[in-house]
Amino acid sequence: MLTIHTYDEQVRRFGAAVDAHAIGGRTIAENAVDNSNALHLCRRRLSLVQALSQDLSDDLKRLDRVLTALEHERPDVDEAARLLADDEWSNLVVPGCFAGVPCYGFQQTFSDEDLLLALLPSNELASVRSHLARPTFQRLRWSKGDYLVVGACVIIGLAIELVNTAWKVNSPIDPEGHIRKWFDKELHIHEPRNPIDYQGTGFGGGFHRARSRGHDLARFLEAVRQTADGEFRGRRWAYGKPIEVITRINQYGNQYPEMDWFAAFVNVTTHLFADFFSSYSLPLPLTSVVYDFCGREFRKFVVDLYENGFHLRHVTAGATQVLLAYLGIEVWLWLQNGIDARQTESVSLKRAEMRASSMALLSGANLAGCALIQNPFNLNIPTLIAAVDSAVHLWKLNRQQNFWMYKEARNFDELVKAWIQTEATVTRPM
Repeated sequence: MLTIHTYDEQVRRFGAAVDAHAIGGRTIAENAVDNSNALHLCRRRLSLVQALSQDLSDDLKRLDRVLTALEHERPDVDEAARLLADDEWSNLVVPGCFAGVPCYGFQQTFSDEDLLLALLPSNELASVRSHLARPTFQRLRWSKGDYLVVGACVIIGLAIELVNTAWKVNSPIDPEGHIRKWFDKELHIHEPRNPIDYQGTGFGGGFHRARSRGHDLARFLEAVRQTADGEFRGRRWAYGKPIEVITRINQYGNQYPEMDWFAAFVNVTTHLFADFFSSYSLPLPLTSVVYDFCGREFRKFVVDLYENGFHLRHVTAGATQVLLAYLGIEVWLWLQNGIDARQTESVSLKRAEMRASSMALLSGANLAGCALIQNPFNLNIPTLIAAVDSAVHLWKLNRQQNFWMYKEARNFDELVKAWIQTEATVTRPM
């Protein structure tokens, strides 16, 4: 049976594992301190035994000299008495057990700080604490190339932003409309007499694309069907009431031609491609659905978006800025770190930093431009979304880098791995 644990349960289990690790570590530390004390005690005893052995050896030599003086053919009692009265004789009487050195080890209660201080010098202890508190992965420092790549992405994005703003009707950058006229002349070319271009009463004249179904990419097959049948179908509103309009004649009284489905598919494809580059471009997908079925305020809102320049080309230009910036950063990281290292946490953090920096600069410039020309419809939604997404992703990586739970898990894994390696290298007695 598959059991899905909640976050609190996972935290509880991890906390229990950390507590068990802490208890085991404390036991090991106490044993290490006891062993250290035992070794120190052995060293003191060994030094005392060596000193006693040396004193005993010196006393034996003096005693041998006394015996030599007394065993002579003519015993030299005075010399023997002088040697026996010498102050250099050792006191071989050792009170207690080895002159105050206890015969057995001792147990002592230590605090965590006492254990650490007993096991390590202060400088090594500070190094260990710094090592345990280090981030789960390292942050890569930016190189000059990183700054240049981000700068290039921002410059390219700003160039696209300026062209997009100049392309629109009543643009403050190109009031004469030279850019619009050039694109209309070079790219806005398609077959005439298509029913999706119907501009009769209630369909907005030059802004008919937001009020009919033929220019909505979400209803592309409907545009193909109307073109193949040579029949316009749409909905206009009069006094809050929908009126279905079906006609085979355009606003000038000319009949629409019929064609097969493949020819209609090609016709609509080239038609929409040409309209995309025209002055008013194409409305956002699903605009015609809103216009056909929603209330007046919502209908008016989507039509105002289109008429004020918030259309498909505007959104595509913003998405192109994001795409080129992300692509440039990704290619640079690939050239800088290789394929395998691109998925590591450190490279992911740098990627998030570069993306967040470039998107923040582009979004800031766009917001400043909207405020300067006092036109909220120039808001670049794709770069704004990318900026927020990059900031959230960067925050998550920073949290993953410095969150205490991830650090404890990393330290726990490293300790277990070190124990396994130590156990494998130590030769156990038979």
